[in-house]
Amino acid sequence: MQHFLNSSFTIPAERNEQLESLLKIHCHVFPYPAKTKFLEYGDAMDGVYYVFQGRTKHYILAEDGAEKILYCLSSGWFFGETPLTLHEPTGLISETMEPSILWKIPYSVYDKLLDVNKLFRTAIMNCMSRKMLIMRHEIENQVFNPCKQRILQLLCSTVDNASLVEGKWYNLSSHYTQYEISTIIGSARVTTSKLINELCNEGFIRILNRKLQVSKIIYEEITDQMDLL
Repeated sequence: MQHFLNSSFTIPAERNEQLESLLKIHCHVFPYPAKTKFLEYGDAMDGVYYVFQGRTKHYILAEDGAEKILYCLSSGWFFGETPLTLHEPTGLISETMEPSILWKIPYSVYDKLLDVNKLFRTAIMNCMSRKMLIMRHEIENQVFNPCKQRILQLLCSTVDNASLVEGKWYNLSSHYTQYEISTIIGSARVTTSKLINELCNEGFIRILNRKLQVSKIIYEEITDQMDLL
């Protein structure tokens, strides 16, 4: 089951009040509206970012303009630590998916805290390691799983178990447009639309008020199967 959940691109990071109290002393606060690009290819990194509130996506573009999301980050995640540590410009485009508040920790503070503060150092290492796992599982998905299976994994990994509608439909903790789903799983939008329609016809999902919901029965069947792997 853990492998199944690792396919999520919006794994919530565990909030740490002690860590946030430390960051709050040193950070610069940047509120952004939804759909705001705040980092572009080649931007120099002079600090590491922390998602205090909201959700961000980080993606690359092909020469034809096709977008591929590498991961989406919610509250509690750091990003920018890899290019900052390597003293390289960012190789991703970063954009808010909803109204967000980002904290930016300057490089001088980042470098010092890595040396002297175990709490901060552990948080950065955990964040980098979890992103590496996300990338590894994404490679596995792209190589071994068809598009339909990748959609199932994405939707099941974002099910909100505490939000059950009519006793049989789970709401999702993160909502995606069909375009976003296609950029996450690496397929054409028309293919994604067709597969979502198939999943609706098969009773795995339904669309209510333009939001996807997942069948409780089928979700539990799939997660039980994954527990046996």
